[in-house]
Amino acid sequence: MGIAGIRKIPFALLIAAALARLPAETFRVRKTTAILLPGYDAGGQTATTGINDSIAIFLPDDMTYVEGVEIKMQIPPIVSEWQDSVAFSLYDNITPVPAEGNIDYSGTRIFVTPLPSKLSWILQIPLKERNSLKGSSYTTKADVIPDTARNFIFLRLQPAMKGIPDETMDAEISMNIKPLLVNKGRLALSISTPDKRSAPVDIFIDEKPAPAAGSAFMLEAGMHSLTVQSAEYRSEVRSVYIEQAKTTELRIELKSLAPTLLVTAPDNAEIFLDDAPFLQRGTPVRISEGEHKLRFIMGGYEILRALDIRKGKSYNANFSVNLQVTEE
Repeated sequence: MGIAGIRKIPFALLIAAALARLPAETFRVRKTTAILLPGYDAGGQTATTGINDSIAIFLPDDMTYVEGVEIKMQIPPIVSEWQDSVAFSLYDNITPVPAEGNIDYSGTRIFVTPLPSKLSWILQIPLKERNSLKGSSYTTKADVIPDTARNFIFLRLQPAMKGIPDETMDAEISMNIKPLLVNKGRLALSISTPDKRSAPVDIFIDEKPAPAAGSAFMLEAGMHSLTVQSAEYRSEVRSVYIEQAKTTELRIELKSLAPTLLVTAPDNAEIFLDDAPFLQRGTPVRISEGEHKLRFIMGGYEILRALDIRKGKSYNANFSVNLQVTEE
């Protein structure tokens, strides 16, 4: 590229490209603003900073649902009019740990971009390799993932060219900093049995097998179907709605495959099951599979019913005498 070609490239972009390739550097800022990023608060935190300042964003302890950080800046006209005059940088390996009383740091610059000539600008910083962040004409996505092992990320504003007027250097930039959440939530599943013992089960979520040993599942936000199958208990089917960045608890008590019989009848009715008096009216009781006879006697009235009892079924038998009056 000739000299003429080089002159077409903005001076600030050349500075930014050179700065991005620098190894670890030592620098001083005017002040440090420390922000504690909320884990699941979509409203975020606000801060006001100036050129030659730094921002330390401390991350929540639970990063389960956080896939990135969004910084929305309101840029004063005096700054936006001086195109590419201010660089915004992201650092790794910062020492010492940022604090509002610190102004001297050492670190490695991993990303730098000039502030655009706009009054409003959004920067998104991914914190996980797999993320759904996407840049647009209104949003810049950083093309790096900072090291979050020490639970913070470090940003810096600084002049990117000479001759910037004092009014620009003294300007303040307001920011709204919020977490970017994955569009997922956790399902906490609890399964119990009538006899309080553990039993092997097969779990299907949206008709796909899920780890049988698992009790917590990360799912896309929205409605899901859940099926629990067991060789010893009845299958259970549920619909569950998963909210973004929240844990939904679901408790399922498995029911025995042994068939049950519930008999209701007036107190003065006699009940016989297979010719033996049946005394457990009003309560479901287990009954063996196969053919059975159920007989009701009340006064001079008797009724007999044959039952074909099958595994995994529940049966209700209700004996009543009704009086129906009609008018013509």
